[in-house]
Parts: sequence; C-alpha cells; structure tokens
Amino acid sequence: MKLKAIVASLVTLGLSGPVLAMQPYMMDPSFQRDVMRYQVNKIDMILDRNQPGGFDQPCGWTCRINVSGWMNTDVYLANDPPVFWRFNPGFNSSAAINPAANPPNVLITPTSGRASDLLLNNANLFVDARVNNWVTANMSVVYSSLSPVPGSTGPYQIANSLLVYHPLNRTAIDTAYATIGNFTTSPIYFRVGKEYIPFDSYDPYGFVTQENPTQLLSEITAPAAQLGFVAPMGLYGSLYTLAGKPTISDGGSIRRIRNGGVDLGWTHKWCGGSKFNVDAGYIANIEDSNFLSSYYFNSLVEGTVVPGLPNTKVPAWNVNAEITVGPFDANGHYIETTRSLPDPFFLSGNSAYGFTVLNPPPAELGKPKVWGLEAGLTFPVMAHQSRVAIGYQHTTHLATLLPQRRIYADYMVNFAKWFDVGLAVFQDRDYSSGENAIVVPGTTGTAAVPSRTVHPGATGNKATTGQLRFSIKFA
Repeated sequence: MKLKAIVASLVTLGLSGPVLAMQPYMMDPSFQRDVMRYQVNKIDMILDRNQPGGFDQPCGWTCRINVSGWMNTDVYLANDPPVFWRFNPGFNSSAAINPAANPPNVLITPTSGRASDLLLNNANLFVDARVNNWVTANMSVVYSSLSPVPGSTGPYQIANSLLVYHPLNRTAIDTAYATIGNFTTSPIYFRVGKEYIPFDSYDPYGFVTQENPTQLLSEITAPAAQLGFVAPMGLYGSLYTLAGKPTISDGGSIRRIRNGGVDLGWTHKWCGGSKFNVDAGYIANIEDSNFLSSYYFNSLVEGTVVPGLPNTKVPAWNVNAEITVGPFDANGHYIETTRSLPDPFFLSGNSAYGFTVLNPPPAELGKPKVWGLEAGLTFPVMAHQSRVAIGYQHTTHLATLLPQRRIYADYMVNFAKWFDVGLAVFQDRDYSSGENAIVVPGTTGTAAVPSRTVHPGATGNKATTGQLRFSIKFA
C-alpha cells in the first residue's frame, strides 16, 4: 500500500519512467506481511468452509488450555458373581415368555459359579480452557472396554458384565460445559452444557465407590442449565434444569425440559487441612439417573419396541456429609424417593414384540431408600501416600436392580507419581429369594391355566469379590 502511494507521488511530480527505473526498488515489509496474510486467510476460508473450530488466542493455547487424562484398569475375581442375574442369551423375544418351556424362554436367569474379568473401566481425556476472565470451558471424552446387553437403546446402557453395575456411556462425550462467572467480582455463576448434575456428591470413576448404590442411584449426566452461587463464608447452592429423557407416552423419542432440582450446602475448613461439608438436594425425577434410565431404555426389559421413562415422575431428595480431621475422614449419603418407583421389567405389560405378559402391568417397586457410610485413614508407607477405608451400603425396594447390602474394605497407595494401585474386597448380599418376582395369575375352570413366574425376582445369594485397580493420571 505504501509503495503505491510513493509511485503516485513521483508521477504527480512529473518524473519520467526512466527516472523511476533508476531509483532503488524498496519493498515495504509490512506490505509483504499484509499480502501473505491475505493469501493465508483466503486459503483457510476455502479449506475450512462448513468446519467447526479453528479458534485462536494471542498467546497461543499453552497459556489458556490444559490437557490431561486418566486411565483405570480393573481386575476382578469373585466366588460368585456380584451381579446376581444375567440376560438369558437364549431368550427368544419374538415368542411368548414361557418359563415352562424346554429350555425356559425367560428374559433373565440367576448367575452362579466363579467369575473373573480384566477390563478398562474408563479412559478419559480432559480439556480445560480459560476463555477470558469471566468464562471457562471444560470438555471430556471417555471410553470403556465393556459392552452393553441386548436391547439397550438409551444414552446410558446396562453393562454386559457379571461384576459391574455401573452403566455404560454410549456417547464418547462425557462432559462439555461452559461456566460464566468471576468470583473476584460476584459470587454468582451460570453453567450450561452437559455435566454431572449436582445431586449428591461423588467421584464419577472412584475406586469401589463407583459401584456403590448411593452413587448409582444419584449419578445423572445430561445437558443442563445451572444458576448457582459460592459465598465467601462457605455457603453454596444452585438451581438447575435439564431436558429429561423421553417418556413412554412420547414414544421414547420426544425430548422436552421436564426435570430440574435444587442444591444447597455449606463447607468449612480450619487449621491442619481439616474440613467439613454438608449438602442437601432435591430433584423432580430420579428416573433420569444414568443407572435407572439404562433399564427404562432397554426394549427387552420394558417390553416395548421404543422404550422410554415412565409417564409419572418420581421425585427424590438427598443429604450427604463429609468430614476430614487430620488423617481421618468419613462420609455419609442418604437418598429417598417421595413416590413409588415403577418396576422397569415388563413395564408395558408386554414382551418386546407385543406378547402380553401382564394385564395390568406389574406393580411398582415401592419408595426406595438408599444410604451408605464410609470411614478412611490416610498415612504414608515408605514415603508413599496411602489410604485404607471401610464402608457399608444398604438399599430398599430395589430387588433385581441392586444388592440389598454391600460391605467393603479397600486400600490404595500412590505407588509412584500419578500412578496409584488399589486393592479392595467387597461382599454383596441380594434381597430374599423371590422378592419382587412377577407372577402371572392362573385361571380356574375347565380350561384351567396354572400361574407362571415370568420374572424370578431376587435370588437371596451372597457374593464376595476382590478387585485390583491400576490408576494412571497424566497432564
């Protein structure tokens, strides 16, 4: 641009072409950069057409974006499977359920015998970005070597395992949300995107605790909008809403904003690293939990071609507390529903292809109550940090879905930097044999039909399992 201005000025002064030719040719570096930048932008515009991303910051990604990862590999060995039933591999969903057939055409059968497995529980990649002083963004992807059982259709699916209750994430994106707030200016923040809903408190991939009934019932991952605050004196809370999963009356395919909740807590820290936290919450529909929805969104379990959540919401509330005093820590969790939970098995009254199982559909499970306690001690071993813990979990009205009781003890040691090794032993006990069984009544008269059990219910069994975990984190 400056070169053109110089040439124009010389021509105006009446200088001839030969005179111009005798002048030294000077190319302005800024003009060269402008030309190169224009060419690069034009190429990028063509190549990146209709493609997302490609954002840039003046100082580059290293000062604003952090990338980290986490991998947990587990080894299990059990005298009997802690998952007390399994899907019958010989079940014929195109025929009527008939436990008297040879072999019986039933959906689930009790498990027995020793069980073992080696699996990649989770491999996560986390991206945390500081967009500006008011906005942060977080995203994570996850992978597991487990596979789902047949009939699973929802975003979270029943694991095809004799050892694991935790549902599988069908989508690769575990979380993706943005948080708007500046706590140096205001205690209020706003978060939007896919996140773990603030109902109860847990570590999504915690050693042993990932399989605890209190976490399984409360863990919800969904796109949500959350408005909250964190006060300097330790008080915090939030209001949130989320697009609940489709219901049966929706045909299992229509989404709408139909769920939400509130969370309120207080945390306090004092000298020596000691701290205390208490938290309470309420949610409009616990059926949206990852674990329960994995059953409601299974066509074989629910008996519908296009499954969905029950048409009636089941609200729930929870209270949890954690305390750390020096090397000792303890926590407790309590969850209860305010309405009876519909039984997911044959909820429609039919099998998957329209064969009538029950008319009317099976009764509700009741109002579940789930609670648990854990106590731990942290201490060094040969200059390596380690922790030992014992815990207890109890459930009601969840026969064939979860154990009635779980007792566990675990030990984890930081074997090397960012490398932990954990060893645990836990014992699960099922509900009494036949509890929550579904029985089709018989008929009397000349064409009498005997009653038949189409769902066996609980087994009454007990299982003791050992777990070895190798945990690696990197950043």
